[in-house]
Amino acid sequence: MRWPRLILLLFLASAAPPVLAGSIPAYTATYEAQAFGNTLVAQSTLSYEGDTIRMAMDAHVSGFLRILGRFEFNREAIFKSGDGNLNLVQTRSVQVTPRRERKVETRFDWTTNRAHGHINQKSFDLAVTPDTQDFLSSLYLTMQALRNDQLGDNMTVKVLERDRLREYSLTLLGVQSIDTVLGRLEALHVVRRDDSSGVELAGWFVPSLDYLPVRLDYQADGNVFQLELTKLEWHRPVIDLEAGRP
Repeated sequence: MRWPRLILLLFLASAAPPVLAGSIPAYTATYEAQAFGNTLVAQSTLSYEGDTIRMAMDAHVSGFLRILGRFEFNREAIFKSGDGNLNLVQTRSVQVTPRRERKVETRFDWTTNRAHGHINQKSFDLAVTPDTQDFLSSLYLTMQALRNDQLGDNMTVKVLERDRLREYSLTLLGVQSIDTVLGRLEALHVVRRDDSSGVELAGWFVPSLDYLPVRLDYQADGNVFQLELTKLEWHRPVIDLEAGRP
């Protein structure tokens, strides 16, 4: 049964060193993947609340697997910019399958460089460095680095996954034309690899869409699962031209 693992690994996204010049516009993006007669639907959101950045991703599976029960994965990260980094404030994730439910909540104390969290009822505490990110904040940084032309051809990144830190290699393969619901677009092809497991995640980030990923490919066990953009909504302020203010 690959779907629970697919939901987890699809969202361990590409990452890059912190680059904070400018910001990605707020949005809601919906993605879908088809496999084995089932559909994975994922909705990703980015919003700003003062100096706080919030990203979330909610995913669920529909199809014959629903006969067995729920397959869902929800993730949220809150972070702030400062000192050349994006500093995580707190993260949470919930994975639901017919056999179990796992909740992970983590808070970060940057005065002591510690991450304090719980996995269900089990607590953990570990040392982290200011460049530590989770999936969502690292996705934001990847988009930001591409936007500012500061993503090198190859690099490593440190990501907190539940109660452990992992390093991934990130490679920019170049520009490719890709068919999307918005037409054929030019995209930057980025691949993230975990050499220890052989898992590969590829992303296509479109400059004309503020480097939003329009496709993510997860490759494992000889299979490729394509998560493609199906809907995009930008959350820009509505301007009252007559009053001259939002």
